[in-house]
Amino acid sequence: MKYQIDSDMRYCLTCHDEYRPEITTCAACGTTLVSGAEMQARQAKRQSKLLTRKGDIEPGEEIVTIMKAGIHEVKRIQQLLTKVRIGSILIGDKTCGQGCCGGDIELRVRPEEAAEALAIIEEDLARTTALHEHTIPADSGFNPEDDEHICPACGTAFATSSLTCPDCGLCFA
Repeated sequence: MKYQIDSDMRYCLTCHDEYRPEITTCAACGTTLVSGAEMQARQAKRQSKLLTRKGDIEPGEEIVTIMKAGIHEVKRIQQLLTKVRIGSILIGDKTCGQGCCGGDIELRVRPEEAAEALAIIEEDLARTTALHEHTIPADSGFNPEDDEHICPACGTAFATSSLTCPDCGLCFA
């Protein structure tokens, strides 16, 4: 968080919006708000945790693969991990390194930091795809006998007469 926290205000842990003290629920996402004092305590705990992390991975340390993708995507995620002092290395095919030759690159981290790194990747995926704005039931597959479908990619409801989502173009044929 990069903003000043006022101990008299209330805050949303999900979208980080700030509210007057008498408000108890976030208008944007419905999450129960926390006091500014609790938000400050959480921020201090997060900062303390960052300082205890090892940072860069040294030769010979045990590492695990948490992601495999093109060079540009893997480097973008690596930057997110670096911001929170999770050490990572890239291992890949023999490409030119510019991302134009194809081949997937593996992003590797320490086993003890893997769960947190994956959580960061999930948060990034939800934020960059706007999936956090949709609540799609887990069983929302395409059933031609249903009257209406909910697109699993974007959350748009559409009639069964169509095999293509009118919003994002996902095809169910």
